[in-house]
Amino acid sequence: MARCITDAEGGAWEVTYSGHRTQYDQDELTLEFVRVGSGTRERRFARFSPRGAKAVEAAIEEMSDRALGNLLDTAQPSWTSPDGAYSRSS
Repeated sequence: MARCITDAEGGAWEVTYSGHRTQYDQDELTLEFVRVGSGTRERRFARFSPRGAKAVEAAIEEMSDRALGNLLDTAQPSWTSPDGAYSRSS
């Protein structure tokens, strides 16, 4: 289930679990941010370590919009991320 947030410039982003876990397995996973409502598709990835719930969807829902916005600020573009298969967004 995707969650929507708004960045500092007013752009809308959907946040979901990317389906990739890091080498730390249960302790760290990757979130995918996809810009919605713009002409071009932009994907970004950020690593995330759940603090409370260990179920992925519950952990995302527990996060505040501000915390997700902070992760978005540090997220890698898909072409620089192994989670995005180093591919440019189309």
